[in-house]
Amino acid sequence: MRHWLLLRLTAALTVGGAASAKAQSPPTARQLLDRYVAEALAANLALAQQSAALTRANAGVREANGRFLPSVGLNARYSEFSGVINIGDFINPAYRALNQLVGESRFPTNVNASLPLRQETKFELTQPLFNDALFGARAAARAQRDLAGATRKGAMRQLAADIQQAWLGYASTVRAVETLESTLPVLDENVRVSERLIGAGQATPDVLLRARAERSELLQQIEEARRQSNAARRGFNVLRNRDDDAAISLVDDSTLLAVDTLSRSALLAHALTHREELAQAGTGISLARAQQRIATAAYLPSLALAASYGVQGDRYRFNTRSDVSLASVVLSWNAFNGGQDAARREQASATRTEAEYRQREVERAIGLQVLNAYDAVQSARSTLVTADDRVASAERAFALVQRRFAEGLATPVEFLSARTAFTSAAINQVITRFTFATRVVELERAAALRALPN
Repeated sequence: MRHWLLLRLTAALTVGGAASAKAQSPPTARQLLDRYVAEALAANLALAQQSAALTRANAGVREANGRFLPSVGLNARYSEFSGVINIGDFINPAYRALNQLVGESRFPTNVNASLPLRQETKFELTQPLFNDALFGARAAARAQRDLAGATRKGAMRQLAADIQQAWLGYASTVRAVETLESTLPVLDENVRVSERLIGAGQATPDVLLRARAERSELLQQIEEARRQSNAARRGFNVLRNRDDDAAISLVDDSTLLAVDTLSRSALLAHALTHREELAQAGTGISLARAQQRIATAAYLPSLALAASYGVQGDRYRFNTRSDVSLASVVLSWNAFNGGQDAARREQASATRTEAEYRQREVERAIGLQVLNAYDAVQSARSTLVTADDRVASAERAFALVQRRFAEGLATPVEFLSARTAFTSAAINQVITRFTFATRVVELERAAALRALPN
């Protein structure tokens, strides 16, 4: 019976054995994580907000481009007057006097004209001919669009890392629960053996009390591990915008270790070329440069063409006598405004300098992240062998104590101590493997190794 329990505990504590038996051709950890990353990138709500921000920025670029095109509008006015001056009141008496002098009705005496005119309807066209501020505004809109795009890509890269780390956190808690649950039959058997020994007069009651206390402690650990597993599952499903209790697939844990890392110099060069934070810093410089151009444009004149065509009068008449057309070339040049333009240009120049310093700071921060992540992966890789050796040694020690305990040569204290060491070593192996995988994910994020969709 004890040999059967030992074989069961050994099989459960050997990480990856259970996962391999569940499917004939299971996916690797990389394949499964890639699938979950693609799912999260398509469904995550926070990333959807970034996509909406990029759509808004693209619309801003189209708006800036539209300012170079002519604008055409229709303006119509029809008014009812009360108490306004009628020019006919002044003209009609003079015309009557002239008619009397010449003895003919040569001049009209029923002139009825109020100012403003009762109706005015016209099409208006405005076309900018030269305005350097428009070029600066367009450059600023493009920089805002690039910034929104880089921010969205940065959010995608962070989400890719978060979803992988969340899965690794959940999988590690599942493995911990499996390890602890597989130990429970051993402690149940230890309680039964202790009861038989006391009944046979071969042990004192404290042996049974110790066995029960050990079992209760394990049950408490299992319950806490289950709570952590449920919390990790809910957090993972939130990232992929799924129900809290949605199923999550697991893989053979040994596939977590199939990782090839580049050299430090290659990783650093890749990060400085592909990290979105550097693109954001670069767009900050472009935006400051555009603001400088807008501020400098205030020193230059602006030139525009304005034209209008329509009808006006006391009532609507569509004929050549009622048509009104106007064409103008408008020049605007601000000669002095209290030094505001100079202050704005100085602010833009300072903003550009600030953005350049920020870019240099980001470069150094990224380099530090890559080097720290690389060292963390190497350190975690070196502990994998140690963890495996610890499990192997603890397994052999437990087997020896198990045999001696079955023959009555080992005390219950020795048995429980060997069992605890074996379980602790198995839990440590789970933690070590998943810690290594988590650090690989962080290195992937720091060096921008994952290719992201557009």
